[in-house]
Parts: sequence; C-alpha cells; structure tokens
Amino acid sequence: MEAVVAVGECINKLLETSRYNNMNLSDSRMSLFRPYSLINISSGKEEMDDVEYGWKNIVEVALVIRIVHNLYKEWKCLRQQLNVTIVSTYTAQVVEIKEKLGEKYSNFDGFIVRVIDIIELLEGEKADVIVLSTVRSNSEGSIGLLSNLERVKSVFTSARDCLWILGDERTLCRGTSSIWKSIIRDAKARKCFFNVEEHEELGKFVVKVKKELDELNEMLNPDSFLFRNSKWKVSFSDSFVNSFVKIKSSQKKSLVMNFLLRLANGWRPKSSVSITCVESKQCLKQYKVKDFHVICSIDIENEGYRYVQVLKVWDVLPLVDVPELVRHLDTMFLTYTTDDLDRCKIRYVKGDLEVPMSWETSHDNVFYEIHNFIEEGIRLTTENSDHSRSRKSLKDFKMSESLQLMKFYPLSYDMVRHLVSGFSGTEMVLPFELTNQEMEVVHFDRTSFILGRSGTGKTTVLIRKLFHKEQLYHLASEGFHKLDSCNEKVKEDSECSEETEETFLGQIFVTANPILSGAVKEHVEGLKRFSCGGKSAEDSFSDSDVPDSFEGLNRCLFPLVVSYHKFLMMLDGTLGNSFFDRFPEATRGATSLAWENFIRMKEVNFEKFEQSYWPILNRKITKSLPSSVVFAEIMSCIKGGLHTSICHDGNLSREDYVSLSQSRVSNLDGETRECVYDIFIHYERKKKMNGEYDLADLVTDLHRRLGEGNYEAIEFDFVYIDEVQDLTMKEISLFKYICRNVNHGFVFCGDTAQTIAKGSDFRFEDIRHLFYEEFILKSRSGKSFGRGEKGLMTDLFHLNKNFRTHAGILKLAQSVVNLLYYFFPDSIDVLSPEISHIMGETPSLLVQSFRDETTFSSMFSNAADLGKKLVGFGHDQVVLVRDDSVKEILESAGTEAIIMTISESKGLEFQDVLLYNFVSSSPLEDWRVIEKYMKDKHFLDQKSSSSSPSFDVATHRLLCSELKQLYVAITRTKRRLLFYENGDCDGFSNPIYNYWEKLCLVQYQTLDHSFVEKIQEHSTKEEWMSSGKEYFIKKKYKAAKECFRKAGETLLEQQAEAFFLRASAQNICSYDFDRAKKYLHKAAVIFKSIGMFEQAVQCFYDSKNYEMA
Repeated sequence: MEAVVAVGECINKLLETSRYNNMNLSDSRMSLFRPYSLINISSGKEEMDDVEYGWKNIVEVALVIRIVHNLYKEWKCLRQQLNVTIVSTYTAQVVEIKEKLGEKYSNFDGFIVRVIDIIELLEGEKADVIVLSTVRSNSEGSIGLLSNLERVKSVFTSARDCLWILGDERTLCRGTSSIWKSIIRDAKARKCFFNVEEHEELGKFVVKVKKELDELNEMLNPDSFLFRNSKWKVSFSDSFVNSFVKIKSSQKKSLVMNFLLRLANGWRPKSSVSITCVESKQCLKQYKVKDFHVICSIDIENEGYRYVQVLKVWDVLPLVDVPELVRHLDTMFLTYTTDDLDRCKIRYVKGDLEVPMSWETSHDNVFYEIHNFIEEGIRLTTENSDHSRSRKSLKDFKMSESLQLMKFYPLSYDMVRHLVSGFSGTEMVLPFELTNQEMEVVHFDRTSFILGRSGTGKTTVLIRKLFHKEQLYHLASEGFHKLDSCNEKVKEDSECSEETEETFLGQIFVTANPILSGAVKEHVEGLKRFSCGGKSAEDSFSDSDVPDSFEGLNRCLFPLVVSYHKFLMMLDGTLGNSFFDRFPEATRGATSLAWENFIRMKEVNFEKFEQSYWPILNRKITKSLPSSVVFAEIMSCIKGGLHTSICHDGNLSREDYVSLSQSRVSNLDGETRECVYDIFIHYERKKKMNGEYDLADLVTDLHRRLGEGNYEAIEFDFVYIDEVQDLTMKEISLFKYICRNVNHGFVFCGDTAQTIAKGSDFRFEDIRHLFYEEFILKSRSGKSFGRGEKGLMTDLFHLNKNFRTHAGILKLAQSVVNLLYYFFPDSIDVLSPEISHIMGETPSLLVQSFRDETTFSSMFSNAADLGKKLVGFGHDQVVLVRDDSVKEILESAGTEAIIMTISESKGLEFQDVLLYNFVSSSPLEDWRVIEKYMKDKHFLDQKSSSSSPSFDVATHRLLCSELKQLYVAITRTKRRLLFYENGDCDGFSNPIYNYWEKLCLVQYQTLDHSFVEKIQEHSTKEEWMSSGKEYFIKKKYKAAKECFRKAGETLLEQQAEAFFLRASAQNICSYDFDRAKKYLHKAAVIFKSIGMFEQAVQCFYDSKNYEMA
C-alpha cells in the first residue's frame, strides 16, 4: 500500500511540474503523449529471445521506435533540450530496441536517447521523458520483474516531464502483485489510460506491425506450419490462380489452401477420384473441397542432377468444368515420353504419407519429346517410337487448348498470404517459377550478358534479377525496412535531409523502347506490391515524373526504370550547359509537354530522315542505296561507333570509314562507302541549316562533357540495359560514367535478330568487346587496369527455351535466322535453336479461290451482337503491316481490326497474327538471291534450269533488314500465323515462300467463308475494354481507340482519338507544321469536349492558337 501511495504522489508531482502541461496536443500523433500516459497494447506478443537474454515483445519495440520518431519531430519544432530514456525490465528487449534505433539519433545536439535495463536506473537520476516497455503479454498474468515494487517505484520517481508506460492491461492486472491493478485503475480515473488500437495514427501502425511480424515469423521460421512437414514441391498454374481469386468465400479459400498444404506434407485423403486420360494414359487426381474440385497430377522436374516427382495443381473448378480441363490436359500430356509418364504413375508410401520419388539424371533419359532441330534447326527427327502416336493425336491440336505455356507458382507462404488475403492479382505481379537456367542468371553475381531470341523471357529474367538484388539488400541492411513507408518519406522529404543520411541500393533499368519501359515499371511495382502484401510503398512513376537530372533523386524513384531517351535527358540535365542551349527556342522552364514537343520537333530519327532529308539529297548518289542502310551506317558507324581515330567533332573521318571496307566484317565495299560518306556530308549540312539534331549529336556532346569529369551525381550500384541491340556502341559506352562496379554491376540483355531500330547494326559479341575495351580497361579517370587482368569477362548466357509460342512458329523463325547466318554471318549472333514443348498449327499462306477481296475483307467485319460478344477479328488478334502507308490503305478500306506496323508491334504478343503484303510492299526488288542458299543446302534440285542472282553484300544489304523485320513479325504470335499477299509478286510465288514450302514449314489454306468462320473470335466487350486499356497505357492510341469503340466506351474512344492526334502532330511537326496544326486543333477540340481542359490548352498553345489557349 505504501508503494501505491508513493507512486500516486509521483504522478501528482509529475502532472504539476511537467513543462509540457501547456503543450498543444491537437496533433493526433502526440495526443497520447501527455505528461503521463498508460498505453494498453493488447495485440503484443511476448517471446523468449534466441540467445536467452530473456523476454522481448516486438510490437512494443516497434511502438517505442515510433514514439522516439514522433518525439524527434516535436523536438525539431521546440528546439529545447530533451533527454529520453527508454527502460525495460528485460535485457532482450533493451538489446532489440538498441539494434533498431542504431545510431540514428546519436549526432543531434540537444536530443539524447538512452536505452537501459531497469536496474541501471539509478536512484535520484532524472530524465525528461521516460518510456517504460513492460514486455509481458500472456493469459496467465505472469509479469516477472514487474512485480518488484522498488523497481516500479524507481521508474515513476525518475521522470522529470513525461512518463509513458507501454503494456498489456490484461496481463498486468492478472499479475500476483496488486500494484499494477492500482496503477491501471488510477490511470483510468485520471483519464490517462489509452488503448493504442483506438488511436488514429498508432492504431494503424500497430496493425501494420502485427501483420509484418506474422509474415516474418512464417517466412523466417523453419518450423512454420507451412514448411515444417513439407515433403512435396507443390506448384499451381495461373489457371488455378484465376479460378481461386474468383472464389468469394474467404473460408473456402482457406480450406483450399489448407488442403494443398496438407497434400504437400504427404497426406492423401481417402476419398478422391482417379482419372486416367484417354489418349496419354496419364493419371490425374480429383479432390473435392466444399463446392469445388481440385485437379492435380504428379509431374517430373529436372533439378540438374536428378529428376524428382512434384505435385502440379492445374485448377480448382466446379464439377461441371472438370471434363473439359481433363480433355485439354490429355492433349498436352501427349508431348511426354512413355518413360516419364510411367515415372509419374509410381507411388511410394512411407508410413501413412506419400513421398516423392527421384532418379539420377542420365544421358539417355528424355524428359519431354523435345524435337531436335537438324539442318540448322529445321528438319524434324524422331528418336522415340511413340512419336507416331503423338503426331496422330496432335494433328488437330489447337494452341487454345494447350496448357504447356502456363506459368506455375510455388506454394510458398508469400503466395498463400497473397491469395488468401483476397488480392485479385491485377495490381501486382506474382513471381512465377523460373527454370534452372533462369535461376542461374538471376543469382549470377558478376557482370553478365544475356542473349535470347524473342519470347525466351529475357526481360522477365532481367526484372527478377533486379528485384532479387533489392530483396537481398533490404534483408541485409534494414530488418524493419517496411515499417516506414516510402509515402511518409516523400511527405517528409525536407525532414529526411536533416536526419541522418539513409543509404539505398542504386539500381537503374534502361530500355530503348519507351513503351517497354512503362511495362517494366508496372512489373517492378507489381512485384513490390506482392512482397509488401498487396500495397506498394511507392507510387508508380512515369518518365515525365522523373526529373531531367541524376542529382537529388528521391529514393522513392528507385529502382529507377527509364527509357534510353530519358536517360540521355537526365545526363544532359546533370552536366550543366545543356546540349539544347544551342537552340534559341529551348526553354527548360517550359511545361513538361512543351519541352517534350520541342525535343521531338528538333530530333531527326529515321522516319524524318526518310521523309524530309532523303528526297532532297543528291539522287545520283542515293538512287542505288536504300535509305535504311545509309541511315544505319551514319548513325551506328560514322557517328555512333567507337574508334581510336575520330575527327574533332566525334565522327569517323572519311578515310577511316572507307578503310573499313577492308575489314573482315564489312558489308560495304569502298566505293559504296564513299557514296555513303558523301550523303553524310550533305545530311549534316542540311541538318545544321534546319537547326535540328540527331541522337548521335547529343550522345557525342555527352561524351565530351563527361570526359571532362563533369559528372558528380549518383553513382549506381547496378545497371541493367535491355534491348541493347537497338543502341549504338557510343550510346552503350555512356553507361561507364554512371557506375564504377564493372566486375559486378552491369547486365546487358538483347537479341540481335530483332535489330529493327534504324541506325543500329551489330552483333552481341561486339558489345562484349566494347565492354572489355571501354569499361574494364579504362577507369573513369582514364587509367588502365591492364590487359593481363583475368576473370573479369564472362560467357554469354543464352536463353533458348521459348515461353511464348509453339514449335511450328519457332521453326519458321529459325529458317529466317538461318538465312541471316548464311548471307550476313557478322550481323547476328550464332545461337543454338530455340526449343518449345508445344506443337501447334502450321503457319498458313492464305489463298483465295478467286480474285475477290470481299472474302478477305469479311474476315474483319463484325457480326451482330451475340449476347455480350462480338464476332470478328478478336481483341487478341492483329494485322501486321510493313509501314504506315500500307496501314493507311487497310484502314481506308474499312478494315475493322487492330492494325500495327511491325515496328509498333515490337515487345507485344498476340494470339493470332496476320502478316499483310510483306513481300508485295517490300523495297527489296529481287528475293531470288535466297535460292542460292536453297541450292547450297540441297533444298532445290541442283539441275534446275532457273538461275539465281549472285549474292553481293553491298547490293543485297537490304535483305538483312528485311529478314530481321520478318523475324520480328513471325515471333509476335503465340498461336496462329497467317500470311496474305495480293500485290504484284504473283501471290506466294516469291522465293521466301517457296523456301518455306520446300521445308514443309507452311501450309496453303483456301480463304473461303468456312475458314473465315474458323479464324474469327468471339470477344466480349469486357475483353475489348481490357485490351483498350493495355494499348492506351502503352501509347498505342489508334489500337486503343478501336478497342474502346468495340467495347462501346464512347468517352474513352474520344480520349484515345485525341491522344492519337496529339502524338501524330508531334511526329510530323518539324517537316509539316500545317498538318500538325490541324491535328492539334482537332485534338484540342476533343479534349475540351470531354473535360480534359489542361490537355486542350496545351494543344491550342502548341498549334500557336494562343487566343483559344
């Protein structure tokens, strides 16, 4: 009783003498922190420390850290001496708090934070603020050292201005000591007792901490119920994910997940249905969970040194949908060998549990019936007697029924947490399982070069590698890094600069394609949202949100994802004396849109070169040379190459350029190079007169300024360059200035078969040579590391498993690559052929039964509404054309389909692709040169009387560009590829089609009404709407407009039309401003009509209609 009285007197004295009695406590963050507060934390959890220091309570630790943070913010306003002492009765709690606080507040004069054990609290010692963490939280009322009355009294007598007690009311009141019951009763009477959950700010914080702790406990605890008894690796398909998120009942979701976890532990229910597939004889299991049926099968997985049984979960469905899934799976299982199907059927029971079998790998074991490409990857051979069975069953195989292209996800805690929490998956990216080869790339810790053809998952692997680095960094350095959201950091940006400087991982991801840059941003943000349990700490930033400088970047922008063009703008803005200062009209202070318009208006790209410069150059010089070849030579060689002897302006001299004709890799002779250099001189003179620039000018200027040592901004830890094939050597070399980590810090990724960017032409091997010469041998100060240094260069990682499409498409693409190998061996890297475990429909050459365009046109016309569906060329089907001129012809003919140029389609993929008039519209006059290859490879009769023209690299250089364009077009499809020709080349008599026919890679298909019905899709308005949004995000406004029109979304259709007109005006404003003004005026009128007034004003302004603006 004496102790209770003494405590009461201490509280009275504290309330009377505290200097914070009159402090404004209207701020919600400080409303609890009166001179005396007892804060009830019922959601805490006590736990014994691993190293036996005693008890700790992590929720209280986190709350203490938060309180100190809030105190620090108040102290900055008051600027009074403040001494804060944090006290606990357990050493483990003291150690934990000290670790989390670190040295963050150790360097502030006047703000002192001390963390001590209660026995260190000396008699008579005072502190301005004392925070007591009582730690204990249990149902028994065990409070340990808190029952010591003298120690409790010492806390109350040591507080000069404030005493705040954190504890669990339930535990403290149940203790054997009556003092805590009295203290709590007294606090309530004084209205100094608060439940933390009821507090606006701290309540949310505690919930967040609790969720974080639950996650950490499960993920980091090897004895977690998720993994404790797991014997099987369980993977579920994206079909399962899609079906699972549609289950409305959270209870049923939990039941399904618990069921899968039990399966992973080896338990098998007695009541299950065994299904034997009709054709493949594979065994499936059907398990009933409430109203749903889970379909599983045992599969075989290659772990490198052994094959092991794994459990694959294909879907969770109502009973009525099970037969169709079984039929689809049966078709897919036909690609398995008989041996592996037999291995899938083996069961091994150990006690009451079923456990997986494993086998050592051997050279004669074939996991899938992988089709071996011989004769440069074309002719199909068979080594298994079961192929005839497979071929017969696969004759009418449809890619829409194939499940082989599915992504699979591991049954991990993160995945379970995500799915059971009710997130739909639309705002985040689920990290699907990677192959062994992909995992090797992700975990490889040195500078690397990743090469793969289209569809092999290069960009995905690059993103996962970046995200893997982020995860490792945070795990190693931050512990509770999630507790302080980045949004708070943004709001308190000025405060961050005053506090201790926080380190972060400097990563930058750069891609040549700005559209792909946006997609990468979304992917990274989706992975971050997944890792954060559904809520990303950062907002998604576009290029326009990122400042044009590397100085003072907010840490929330990292990892930084930008297009290469944005990267150049940031370098320019960092170095001072901007390249654009030479243009009188340049105004950096203008609006972002106005600045972008100016940059676009002054830049000469290939389209402007071809339309504005090429026609006015000397026809005697240009008539025998394709414009694309000349532009490529100017940009990638004369202005974009790295050579030791260059002119003062950064360009290759005429003498040195012409001498390159003697090199082994030259595709142009000396005379042709003389002509090209003459064109270059004329082009440069005209460009200067027009007051314009090309990207090579900017890059050369940046090299000059960087070489003078003007870069003093952030030095990145890791740099990821995607689509590197679209950059010149000089453009790539800029990255050496922003990252010193040459041994570990660079990843170059690309595919030289996709070099369709006009102005870039080199092999991936050239990049490795560049890296060795410019990055490794030279430091930023120009010092040489020495050529004798070994171990710095690594071999190429070649990704050759295709995840996009089936073997028929890959073989056709490989046939194009083989032509490149043969005619232009130095223009493309030699790789082993891609593999796919899928068989699909052979690409078709569409032949009309008579000369009638109506049948072709009818393919794209929409039938009347069938319920909510439109029948026609569907939302995931596309018509690809060579260029905008062909595109305009189709559009003017009323073709109701998504139409894109091949260049526009790069980075996209579709279910079906129709390639329209590729050869008919080709600038290559004579394709017969490829017959030379066919004769050499014995695809043509050697005695054939027809003669093919002799091949000359200089004369037929355009063939290289044509073949690469063709390769890109072919690899856009996942399911069906169609060719249509109606030009003057007499249909499909062109040698390229004869080449494919000889190799049995294409089939002729009569274009009649029955085929039109087969090809047309039933797309819902929701599907059109979804596709429209995707196209809009990727700035494919014309395609988005068509989708919105078919979805019946008039407002969005108008919005897409306005953005399309504005983008079109930006593209032509430099050489046809009158037409650009008309486009801008139309866009402004539309923007105004739909209430987008800011965009309307900008369009009026850009069209110089200042009165309307």
